[in-house]
Amino acid sequence: MPTTSSIALPSSERVPYFDTVIRVVLAIYIAVLPFKPLLVIERNGFVLLLGLLLGWCVTNRRLFYSRTPYDMLLLAFVVWVGLTIPFSIAPSYSVKEYGKLLQHMVVFYAVIHFFKGLLCRQVLLGLIGIMTILVAGYGLSQFNLRNPQAVVSFLPAEVWLTTFLVMVIPFGLAVALGEGPLAIRTGGALTVGLMTVCLIATQSRAGLVALVAELWVMAWFIRSLSAKIVAALATIGVIAAVMVVFNASTIPATGLSADITNSIPVRKDFSSVIHRFDIWGFTLSEIAKHWLVGIGYGSHSYLLVYGQDQEVVVPGHAAITHSGTHNIFLYLALHVGLPGMLLFGWFFVRVVQRTSAEYLHAHDWLSKAILVGSAVSVVGLILRLQFDQMLVGSLAVLFWVLLAMAVLSYPSYNHVAEETRVQRSGALTEV
Repeated sequence: MPTTSSIALPSSERVPYFDTVIRVVLAIYIAVLPFKPLLVIERNGFVLLLGLLLGWCVTNRRLFYSRTPYDMLLLAFVVWVGLTIPFSIAPSYSVKEYGKLLQHMVVFYAVIHFFKGLLCRQVLLGLIGIMTILVAGYGLSQFNLRNPQAVVSFLPAEVWLTTFLVMVIPFGLAVALGEGPLAIRTGGALTVGLMTVCLIATQSRAGLVALVAELWVMAWFIRSLSAKIVAALATIGVIAAVMVVFNASTIPATGLSADITNSIPVRKDFSSVIHRFDIWGFTLSEIAKHWLVGIGYGSHSYLLVYGQDQEVVVPGHAAITHSGTHNIFLYLALHVGLPGMLLFGWFFVRVVQRTSAEYLHAHDWLSKAILVGSAVSVVGLILRLQFDQMLVGSLAVLFWVLLAMAVLSYPSYNHVAEETRVQRSGALTEV
């Protein structure tokens, strides 16, 4: 009979607290993502996390890799972006941006590997909820009807805040309309109300469009009367606000038009709409010239290519060569070519399809809330990204964290993970 010292225990058994340390560092890194004043913690936190992950790989003699349904698509996209770098306008800059893409993949697979288990998912969802309350609450304190772009919360700009809210509101809705305990559902409803008011305060039309779409997609998933009522009331409210604002100028009473227009946070001007159409038309013409490998990965490649020459601006319009593409798919098509755009689009479609299918097989309220929240969040985010390419920086990292949380909630994933754990335990027992 072999002695205990002769049994080859896995490294994770010999270093029981290593995984816990990585989880704590990863949780802190995630917690500071929406807070620009804590950027130094975010950057140094990732460096520390990367060092710990490398140490873990050396100690365990394997990668922190857990299979997901999206591995091949992600691999194809990452490889394709790498292949376009030698053809970019500034390869050194594109390499730096490519490093950020690899960082996103590291965070995605780290969350997948180290946050397995129900308790970890509960902690992660609770952490995101606390982050959301802080961001939305501080954003409301900056409310200014005369300057809607003042509502930025802890993020760099209004477009960052609206994108963040569009990403996280569906999770609060899923909790509020789900099957969890009453106290949790009440907390979810209050958080959703706070986030929605903050989103309206930004006066973002793209954000409102995404929100209304999310409400109806949520109602389609949950199919409850309360979900349909919420979606209908929100739609009616948005339509009524828009009609009041755009019809206010026809009211003959002196001063009444200005009072109504200034009291409802809905933007009336069309200058940004015209600007986007100008940008999209120009981008489409340039995609035809760079359709295969693009001009270079990274948003600043646009400025490096088109922003160096003096632009003639037509009266009533704005400059476009310094503005970027303002659309996620046009951005990818121009910067990494049509193959890169198609791979990423295919990935998003697969995420929605797979998450929706997994939702039908979920049984516990937490998994259902995370899955339906994830599917709706992706739909809303895609809509939001049609008007601004904001899958960048900390928002991009948060997207991969939310997707990892969804994968961890897949019933099929948990079933396979449990079988693997049992097999490893059996092999260890035999030894």
